[in-house]
Amino acid sequence: MKQGAASICLAVATLSGQAQSDPVLPIKSGEYIFQHRDAEFPHSPGFPVRVVVRGNQITVINPKPYGPIPSGLIDQATLMWHSRTKQWILGYAESDRDAPEVGGCSAGPNTIDFESRIIWTCEGGP
Repeated sequence: MKQGAASICLAVATLSGQAQSDPVLPIKSGEYIFQHRDAEFPHSPGFPVRVVVRGNQITVINPKPYGPIPSGLIDQATLMWHSRTKQWILGYAESDRDAPEVGGCSAGPNTIDFESRIIWTCEGGP
């Protein structure tokens, strides 16, 4: 009986520790304007996109064509914290939280900077 209670306490403590290590999403549900920027051309201004946040779900809409990026829906993802790089990412599977690389032109998920309101991708450069 004591071992069972100890196991439960350890499991709860472990789960609580994981939840506390993820920061609170720094944006409220709503609609925003962000810049969509290509990490390969970091000094290029990119282009504005409409971002709709509902809880931890994000939708990115391009109001008009820009270079190779058509107008309309360009992304739907889950906002996730990537603890290794301490960045928010646009994730598609739970495994994205532990992706070896994120952002830029890596094989990992795109990153989002809430302070500067930029979504970093590897598409749509000048």
